[in-house]
Amino acid sequence: MNPGASAALARRVAGGLVAEGATELPITVDQTNHSVVVGESVVVKWLRSPAPPPHRGAQVLAHLAAVGFDEIPEFLGAPEVDGLVVAVLSAYVPGSRDGWDWYVDELTTAFERGDISPPIATATRIGALAARLHRALSTPSTVLPEPCGRATCDDEYRRGRELLDEAVRVTPGAAGERLAARAARLGDDIESLHAVGAIDIQPIHGDLHVGQLLRGGQSDGEILVTDFDGDPVTAPRDVGRAGVERRSAMVDLASLVQSVDHVARVVARWRPDLAEQVGPFVAGASDRVVEAYAELGTVDERVLKPLRAIQELHELVYAAQVLPRWRYAPDAALASLYP
Repeated sequence: MNPGASAALARRVAGGLVAEGATELPITVDQTNHSVVVGESVVVKWLRSPAPPPHRGAQVLAHLAAVGFDEIPEFLGAPEVDGLVVAVLSAYVPGSRDGWDWYVDELTTAFERGDISPPIATATRIGALAARLHRALSTPSTVLPEPCGRATCDDEYRRGRELLDEAVRVTPGAAGERLAARAARLGDDIESLHAVGAIDIQPIHGDLHVGQLLRGGQSDGEILVTDFDGDPVTAPRDVGRAGVERRSAMVDLASLVQSVDHVARVVARWRPDLAEQVGPFVAGASDRVVEAYAELGTVDERVLKPLRAIQELHELVYAAQVLPRWRYAPDAALASLYP
């Protein structure tokens, strides 16, 4: 990206927030797109491939703003060039870190102190936040006037079968042997999605994990949801009239629950001396995410466990294709789901 391009675009879209000569600071974590913080006030997320409108992430953000959901960084716009959306702009949240930083730190401290109640309480907050997000996503707006519908789980079943076959094929060594030993049980749970019939579908986040949760420096700071572009390796499912794919909200919940598990695996990876506390935390935190969600939304247990398993298969395939060192997390998580 040319120097000054992000600042120029931010001034055009959100001029009141960006001064002349504003600094540009690239966000260096791995991302599908390229993001730049301008003047410590605006995040310009350049799309790797400009897309025809409506852009999925921008449309969802506009919908959430229209229904008054404010637990996201403020959406500022999605400018177009030659009829294609080139970037998505949001307000910058100073001092914020994503959950792969703040939740890992919180859990490490809790393990060191021998008191997991604070990160369990955080799991409760996360579950409730997901329920509020889904309630907002399912609320009609001028952007998405008919967000909800009904569909079978056939797409999720097919995706699960494909991921199971692929994960078995590409997962090497001892992790591959452990997966093969569980493949029959995994297949049975995925097969059970056929018997569910029609379920509620709606717009979802599509890639909801702790890395999409921003938090300030204080331990009790506000938690915001970010990055609504969806999973870049997942094909769209049922598409509503407004063009946003619709899936079961349980897809998001499954991904979120498993990411909380992954936080504990990260801590154990870097601090093997704390590993014995992982099991009690994972059991308690996973339950609290689901229970807190159920207090505000509807949990469909028929599909949640199969979708949790499918999420881990997705992680194994991702590890094989992109990040081999990540394999330890889904390997351990599947062992916990299928002891």
